[in-house]
Amino acid sequence: MKEVIEGIVVGTVNVENPERLIKSLGGNVQVVRAPCYEIVVHAAVLAKRAFERGTNRAKTLGGEFLLRLAGTLQIREAIKDYGVARGLNYLVVFGGMNEAEAFLKEHGLEQGEAVHCSKEVSKSLFEKSALTEVL
Repeated sequence: MKEVIEGIVVGTVNVENPERLIKSLGGNVQVVRAPCYEIVVHAAVLAKRAFERGTNRAKTLGGEFLLRLAGTLQIREAIKDYGVARGLNYLVVFGGMNEAEAFLKEHGLEQGEAVHCSKEVSKSLFEKSALTEVL
């Protein structure tokens, strides 16, 4: 896990039972499946900045993050495409390292190895994520 910017911690976790996590997600914590680490970090930073500027579309940072990650304004669509699933997922905590570590411990999650995208793939995913700003 790493604090990517102040107030955002991102890590990779292996999820055995997604249903057990769902009730703990939302507000300041999300666990998502995504093609690569870079797009998760990008969407998290965009979500935090949207709240700071007052241009957020969702009521919570976790919801805004999902919208940014999916490049849509429909939370249901974002969850369908990027919601937590069995296997490798990314944990995003809008807070500090202590909160992220507590979440890992509380849910018995093991950290995994992040998948990294090429610059070309990252660029296309960044563009999709940024679309939320103009929709």
